[in-house]
Amino acid sequence: MQPRLLKGSNASYFFFPNEETTILSRNKFSVVYIAAELDSKTKVVCKQLLPALYHHHTAKLKFFIEASIKLRHPGIVKTIDLIVEENEIFLIQEFINGFTLSELIANREYYDYRYNPFFYKVIAECLNALSFIHEEKLCLCDVKPSNIMIVNNDGDIDFNNPIIKFIDLSSLKPCFQTGALEGGGKSFNIMYGSPEQVFGFSELVGEHSDIFSMGVILYEAIAKEPALNTSNPMFIKRFQSVVKIDKHYRFDDELYNVISKATTKPELIKSSKEYTADEIKILIIKSLGKRYQTALDFRNDLLSLIN
Repeated sequence: MQPRLLKGSNASYFFFPNEETTILSRNKFSVVYIAAELDSKTKVVCKQLLPALYHHHTAKLKFFIEASIKLRHPGIVKTIDLIVEENEIFLIQEFINGFTLSELIANREYYDYRYNPFFYKVIAECLNALSFIHEEKLCLCDVKPSNIMIVNNDGDIDFNNPIIKFIDLSSLKPCFQTGALEGGGKSFNIMYGSPEQVFGFSELVGEHSDIFSMGVILYEAIAKEPALNTSNPMFIKRFQSVVKIDKHYRFDDELYNVISKATTKPELIKSSKEYTADEIKILIIKSLGKRYQTALDFRNDLLSLIN
């Protein structure tokens, strides 16, 4: 195996780009490798922008946004270095040993109802980290289970006091302002996107939007299936933006009330095509007032469900 050496502003790092076992994940924008700091051999994560996208404005900007974020919180991944070489960009971040929330939701071992309090606590810790972000007048804008890690210390998950980390901050933007990535296509997953995001009202996207996404994730964590239960592109936008989330058989009334409040949607009694943009905007603003007003309010109600 031939290692690749990268010289950053803070240290030098190495990884093995041709070894499949070192690849943590890949998507249409990047490949994520296990890497190490050269001198200390401390394990880190190396996220490489696909070379073919080096001249792609939006993809490139996502990397620079992540690298520029200075938020410091136990629930937020640390960015260590940004390395730009000829037609290549690498982002070095702390390595987190654990599982994504999407992996834990899909694991049948945790389908038993006795694990519900664990998932409540995971969501509560996410809301705690989001509260910190929101206090900085920022919102994540792309909250989804695959972007949440549950730390696995010494081979075990702490089911009583789980530790979480948000691992992708590339869609972060100021609340209620147009983000740097707007206008180049969706920068969020519509399965978890809020109505204001789905309708394209960037100026309404803020902490309420992250709260909505966490409500949808809470639904999925307990129901073990997505709240948006359709793959038909003709219905996805309508279902996510205006159709009220139904009660699942795995929910009691108290849990459903919490999810319903977090995921309040605008009340459109006609097809969205029969409304003007201003009319839809007013209905969305009304719905924001009915959601949880802060992540901590959501967190407190959720934790009250644990007996």
